[in-house]
Amino acid sequence: MRVKDRMSSPAITVGARNTLKQALELMKTNDIRRLPVVEGDKLVGMLVQHDIETALQKPGIIQQTPVEWVMTKNPLTVGPEDDLIFAAVLLRDYKISGLPVLEDNQLIGIITDMDIIQAFIELYQED
Repeated sequence: MRVKDRMSSPAITVGARNTLKQALELMKTNDIRRLPVVEGDKLVGMLVQHDIETALQKPGIIQQTPVEWVMTKNPLTVGPEDDLIFAAVLLRDYKISGLPVLEDNQLIGIITDMDIIQAFIELYQED
């Protein structure tokens, strides 16, 4: 099974200069916990709800703080043809919950820990 078989596409994204408040609202509206961060059509980071909540507890970080101050820069990525096991190993080894999916350096989707867990559940239920 390939990443493209389980990824969400298109990915819901946030701009690097959007505020943390805007990012949280986007997450809530779409019932998601992570957002690829883009500048134009270029992936520049990854933002996770937990990172926002942790940052907002620090002095000087407010809801109007730009996403780029909190995001993880240069996130790990996978390609659509990568094996799902490869993506699962990256998530485990780096203790992350989602990977942007790039094709020809363009963001085409996102694969999350829940996508992979659902795929494994379905595989085992078939047996």
